Amino acid sequence: MGLKKLVEVWDGKNLIESNIEFLKQKTKEVHQPFTDETKQILNDLLDVYKATPCAGVAANQIGYNKRIFIGLKHDVNDDKDNSNAIGNPNANNYEFYINPQIDHSSNKSIQECEEGCLSVPEIRLMTERFDKIKVRYFNQNGEKIKKPLKGFLSLLFQHELDHLNGILMVENSKIKQIYQISDNQKLSDLYNQLITYINNN
Repeated sequence: MGLKKLVEVWDGKNLIESNIEFLKQKTKEVHQPFTDETKQILNDLLDVYKATPCAGVAANQIGYNKRIFIGLKHDVNDDKDNSNAIGNPNANNYEFYINPQIDHSSNKSIQECEEGCLSVPEIRLMTERFDKIKVRYFNQNGEKIKKPLKGFLSLLFQHELDHLNGILMVENSKIKQIYQISDNQKLSDLYNQLITYINNN
């Protein structure tokens, strides 16, 4: 079948409205026992994750309307086994997060952080997220996991959960700075068009 194509909000020149509309949908719960379709989604997510320099990928970023994401299992600073990575330096450090949710967060624990997104390419945001959260999810074996997250893993979980809830990173109300990481002269216009499109739909 080949590697699944990423669902992006623009192609570098124009908005892709059908992709934006898809990404803005809240994804559907995954039921157990896991079906063949769910197992295929897990395989496709893993393939994209391993091939792409990233910290996580949500199912709707590769065209599936399901509440699943793949992402770092351990903080990158703790990961010592990445020597065999191809594409993603963290390819061997991952967890599947199925039907994820946040059980607890506190406004007393806030981090300022940089965010990027495979679906909103070529830009980065400086923003704020909860620093410490308590979460629950199911792993690929159907086991319920409950644990605290902090720092980058907390940021990752919140970012990917936003994806599954149909929220793009550009909708974060705590954005402090926006900057681009390429020389594409159209990015500023595309960003403004994206915000206008989201606000009007």
